[in-house]
Amino acid sequence: MKILKSIAAIAVIALLSLTYSACEKDEDDESCEQQDMNEVLNCGEEKNVEVCCISGSSCTYKYNGTEYPDTSEGLNNLADALGCTYKSSADYETQKQVIIEHLINLKFRASSGGE
Repeated sequence: MKILKSIAAIAVIALLSLTYSACEKDEDDESCEQQDMNEVLNCGEEKNVEVCCISGSSCTYKYNGTEYPDTSEGLNNLADALGCTYKSSADYETQKQVIIEHLINLKFRASSGGE
């Protein structure tokens, strides 16, 4: 009888710990940063870009209701969509790279939790 009680106690403890661990949610932490790109170059009006990163996953840029992936093509498309005055500059590619560098820095701030 004593052995039966010991086995029952062990079973109850194991069942409780199994139930507790099954109820824990393994949610990924999401952190976002936002910046008005008009602070970087003259865009003529407020152009807010948001980047959100989920731990263990890639980041996504959002501008004007459209999401852009964290890829070279996505960053180029986003820089073009911003439509800042760098396009009228004689040094188009250099200005575009400045915007892309700021977007990448924004991503690093988001992925590090805004630190």
